[in-house]
Parts: sequence; C-alpha cells; structure tokens
Amino acid sequence: MTDNTIQLPPPRTDMDFPLMKALSLRRTKRRWTDEELSIQELSDLLWTACGMTVAATPRAKSRRTVPSGRNAQAVHVYVALASGVYQYREESHDLYLQIEGDLRSIISNQKMMKSTPVGLIYVADFDKLKGYVGTDDARKQFVSGTETGFISQNVYLYCAAANLSTAIIGLVDREKLHEAMQLNDNEKIIYTQAVGKALTKTI
Repeated sequence: MTDNTIQLPPPRTDMDFPLMKALSLRRTKRRWTDEELSIQELSDLLWTACGMTVAATPRAKSRRTVPSGRNAQAVHVYVALASGVYQYREESHDLYLQIEGDLRSIISNQKMMKSTPVGLIYVADFDKLKGYVGTDDARKQFVSGTETGFISQNVYLYCAAANLSTAIIGLVDREKLHEAMQLNDNEKIIYTQAVGKALTKTI
C-alpha cells in the first residue's frame, strides 16, 4: 500500500460454488455485522463486479466480467470505506484514493444503509459513450444504467456465494454525493450498493 493506492491480492477465481445455487440464494439483505471485509474479500468482490478478464492489446481494449455498450466500459466502481472513497482500477486491480474521509453515511437516503461496512458507488463517465450509445443524455443514462445492472447482479451473485449481505440503492442524494466525491460534470452517479458480512450463515 502506498499513500494513495491499496494493491489488492489476486482474486480467487476458482471458488467452488454452483452458479445455480448462487442464483437461488440471491437476495437483497439490508442487515449485516459491523465487521470489515478482508482485503481478500474486497479483491474477490471487485473482480467479480467488473474485473479484467482479458488484457488489452494494441488492437483491442481489455474485457471485463460484464458487458458494456461498444465495450465503452463507461461505468467505474468506487468503494466507500472508513478511510475514504477509492476508485477500483481493474487493469491494475487496485484501489486509488479519490477523496479522504468517511462518506458511507451519504451513499443512501435510507437510515439502515448508513452503517454499511462497504459502500459501492457506480459512476458513469458520459464522455466515454460515443456513437449510437451516446447520442444524447437519455441514451447515455440508459446504456450506463444497463451496464450498472450487470455489475450489480455480479455483486449479488458473489455475495450469495460468499455469505455476504448486499442491497442495491436507488434512493441517493446524487448531487450531494457527487459534490462530496469531487466528481466532474461528465461523471454521473447511477446507483450505490451496500455490502457487509451476513448476520447468519446461510451456506
């Protein structure tokens, strides 16, 4: 770890858990323990969300665990922890400090969400959406919302397999969070998601 970067360990891509079972256990769960996720759990969670599966070449962009319109990869995952908000950089598989300070209490307007150990913030870079996927703001919102849905569902499935609780959040004061994160005008907060260790073991 440097002053601004947390290097994540390699993700455990060989988890032995049936996909069909993860689908059957997938639920929104709004209760969790106070325990922090381990660095390995963060690594696995973020790689599952939108980690790199194929490296870039001189002729082609990298590929992630989720599809995106024209492979624009417009949605970035930010991680709200007690120490600050970090951007997940999939190519280097690390967390880069965006802003210091604990912003987890403002990732949702719902009181029960403010205690989440990990807050995921899905931010779309509208400047990355070109051509038919970026003809206007309505299309950009649709495309980035769809991409966010893929990412969120991956998180849900990982949480089901790893005995974690999670909930996607639509009730967000996006203007307040946008300002607190010091985002640019072209960066739009789509959704947030809470993640924590489950209160009871279900698997």
